[in-house]
Amino acid sequence: MTADSYEKTLKLAVEALELPDSAYEKAVSRYKDLGEWFGRSESSIDVNDPHVFAQGSFALGTAIRPLLEGESYDLDLACKLRLGVSKATHSQYDLKQMVGKELGGYREARNISAPLEEKHRCWRLEYQDGMSFHMDVVPCIPAELGQRQTLNVELEYRGMEKNLAKAIADNSVSITDDRAPNYRVKDPSWQLSNPEGYIEWFKSRQRSESAAGVVVARSQVDEMPLYRRKTNLQRCIQILKRHRDLMFKESPDSKPISIIITTLAAHGYRGGPSIAGAMEQILQSLNQFCASESNEVRNPANPHENFADRWGTLEGQRLQLKQNFHAWVRQANIDIRRFGDLVNSTNLAEQLEDKLGIRISASTLESTVGLAIAAAPIQAPHVHIPQDSPRPWGTQ
Repeated sequence: MTADSYEKTLKLAVEALELPDSAYEKAVSRYKDLGEWFGRSESSIDVNDPHVFAQGSFALGTAIRPLLEGESYDLDLACKLRLGVSKATHSQYDLKQMVGKELGGYREARNISAPLEEKHRCWRLEYQDGMSFHMDVVPCIPAELGQRQTLNVELEYRGMEKNLAKAIADNSVSITDDRAPNYRVKDPSWQLSNPEGYIEWFKSRQRSESAAGVVVARSQVDEMPLYRRKTNLQRCIQILKRHRDLMFKESPDSKPISIIITTLAAHGYRGGPSIAGAMEQILQSLNQFCASESNEVRNPANPHENFADRWGTLEGQRLQLKQNFHAWVRQANIDIRRFGDLVNSTNLAEQLEDKLGIRISASTLESTVGLAIAAAPIQAPHVHIPQDSPRPWGTQ
């Protein structure tokens, strides 16, 4: 396979993994509708200046189609109450119940049959109206000024550009977690998080993209970036996530989590005009991380948060999370690079389905990628020898 054929193969893979327009349209519609519900005049939290924003793969432009037909899409949101709630006036429990009450009303008003489900840090709403979404809504409040200033200084100390460090620090928030010992009492030690800051950092990593891969907004609602034409960083992450999904199809609880893949990929990305070149940068970066034997993947928007913290827990050791991450990186190196070594579209079609769950016919690959279909094997003609035929010489 030529370099051009390999690049075309990776582009086809991304196109097959991309979400349909209808999924983006539904996500934006629901995201906007929920924000309007929280901010309506009858809302019990309208006076708290609620701000709903997207986080996770939809916000980063790295979402992919669900692996299984009919499986739910994940839409991760946060609801930040910007006025009237502080650690001195409310407990984490109080904040979570305030947001939960409005979500319960929203569920009833929109005739959502599935019950509102409480998770450790968020509320989950199962929304189905022709397309199924998990809407995970994280309640939060702005981090205190002192916390933001401290984070700003630390980010600059770690080498981050001044304006970016300030933009990231200013977006930091305090979140609820029902596992915290101080969950039901007014206490200053809430967990710091920074989903909006992470998005700003991720955008900064995309800016090394060449003019050939400029980002064009697909749709935008309250800074929710959904891209029609993605940077090569996003494309590579989409491919890697789907490879991960297939490899751990039978044991999803043990698979590498997307935020670790995304963070390490973004760290390794240095820009360039091709998906293949970006993928090589990212694979090398993943290899270097594994070789270091590190147990830390620091949140670039909150260095005190370790995305790999579960690796060292009893549960993480039971699920072999670190070992599985290393095994996945090794297999990704083999499988993705192998796409570039195949010499016919028949084998390429088989590998795309086996490693990425993508079904593209050999004839389509022949016309788009430029690889010939494998020739059918030549079978020797069948020769019928009658039972009463003369025996070979030398036999009795």
